[in-house]
Amino acid sequence: MYKKCKIIVCAGLLCASMFSLSAQISHGGKPYSFKKGLSLSPIDVELLPRLNHEMLLKEEVSAASKEDGFIFGKEIPVHYDLKNAGIWETLPNGARLWRMAVQSTGAYSLNLVFDNFYIPPHSNLFIYTEDKSYLMGSFTAENNNQWGNFATALLPGDAIVLEYYEAPQDYGLGVLNLSTIVHGYKDFFFKQGRYGSSQSCNVDANCSLGDMYPNAKRSVVLILNINSARCSGTLINNTVQDGKPYLLTANHCINTDAEVSKFVFVFNYESTECDSNTEKKMYSINGSTLLARHVHSDFALLLLNDTPTKEFQTYYAGWDRRNIAVASTVCIHHPSGDRKKISKNSKLLDSSNWDDDNRSFPKNTHWLVSSWDTGITEAGSSGSALFNVLEQVVGQLEGGLAKCQGISQNGGSDWFGKIAYSWKNGNNAGQNCLEYWLDPIGTGAETLNGYDPFKNGTGIDNLQQEAVTVTIYPNPGDDIVTIKADAEIQSYNIYTINGQCIKSETIHSSTIDINTNNLSSGIYITKIQTKEHIVFKKLFIRH
Repeated sequence: MYKKCKIIVCAGLLCASMFSLSAQISHGGKPYSFKKGLSLSPIDVELLPRLNHEMLLKEEVSAASKEDGFIFGKEIPVHYDLKNAGIWETLPNGARLWRMAVQSTGAYSLNLVFDNFYIPPHSNLFIYTEDKSYLMGSFTAENNNQWGNFATALLPGDAIVLEYYEAPQDYGLGVLNLSTIVHGYKDFFFKQGRYGSSQSCNVDANCSLGDMYPNAKRSVVLILNINSARCSGTLINNTVQDGKPYLLTANHCINTDAEVSKFVFVFNYESTECDSNTEKKMYSINGSTLLARHVHSDFALLLLNDTPTKEFQTYYAGWDRRNIAVASTVCIHHPSGDRKKISKNSKLLDSSNWDDDNRSFPKNTHWLVSSWDTGITEAGSSGSALFNVLEQVVGQLEGGLAKCQGISQNGGSDWFGKIAYSWKNGNNAGQNCLEYWLDPIGTGAETLNGYDPFKNGTGIDNLQQEAVTVTIYPNPGDDIVTIKADAEIQSYNIYTINGQCIKSETIHSSTIDINTNNLSSGIYITKIQTKEHIVFKKLFIRH
């Protein structure tokens, strides 16, 4: 039996600065006990066994490859439910209130897993830190899922309170079986300095390189699996462009179909600006359903249990399913569970496959990045997308050998399962391939731009108010292309259709005249950067 003590959680002591550091999809409001003037009984605190962080770190087996996650906490099995723990009190309106506190001394953070979870229609659950400075909830019937389980994001500190409000009409219907408490022995929130951070040659996603991929950055999430930063994933668009929360990651990130129902997807886990010590407000979604997966190209497509709200500021990345090697690609990911990073490759991709020794595996299922120009990938990066210059996904990371070889040097290769292969799993149509889900209306599209659910006119073929316009003078023999913007242009790049940069210039003007005499007739992509916007536009060159 774990030790217990009493604690009085007083009403009316809610800090003015209360916010949710990792706000899970919830339905607002405040716990009933936060009302002023209430007279509530002290509640039991379940004291968990004290853990030795140094011993846990020594015992931990370091991840040998990118196929392993990054462990941040120790799983503690428990059995707490509405009958054997906490206290019940009957309220003046006939409702009942159940509260329980848990403390795991010295933990940097706590997160919870319920193996049996059901909130009836008129009731709700809140979870908050003992000092009430961080709050999750309310969780309601809308948080129930087909698996009957539930997992939370992390709350900082070593003590939390669970508070379940049972409406009179829901008497006896709620089920809360708390089966696992994760004691964070690494500082996920960096309050005591950096823990197990990614290697030194990684680059913060909000430094200048990341500024070139503003939309793609917003599509990337960290995947938590109980006590580990398991993998990275990417929200991905479909041809209906309806904001359905499909998420692309790696097949090897998933052991069982049911496991994904306990995943927690963390958005905006990144610095506020380049190498900043402060981080953005994070948001998270609990649980998903596995739609499709395959080992050959190591892809998995999930459907999140909830759709990100406007506060998440998410973006659904576009894709390119053509089997065409491109140059100039980036990977945006969470190496070793760290804040969001970006890695760049300027070389042409090689068509390859993951396991040359397995003769049963088909060939050319992967894109090979022979080495990174900037950054690397690590454990926890698995499943992260490889983006072309149009911020479209061409593959997702299975693994590799990339590593830092010095303060700013890097080396080693990485393999990304091709969207081109996963589209039909070779030549196998059906639900277990990307085509079924990402082109549900059968357009046959080979490429698709990204989708921003809270902005109009996103993507390469749609201009926003501040976007760049491109005019090609129709006069025969006129090789000048004029680019005009309603803001000062700071730089521009011109890429071939396969992503190779053929021209790059830094300027300070709202009008550019580009001599295209040395370009062959065809389609090119121009990338225009103003102070606040990056816009892609097609250039049709005809001589």
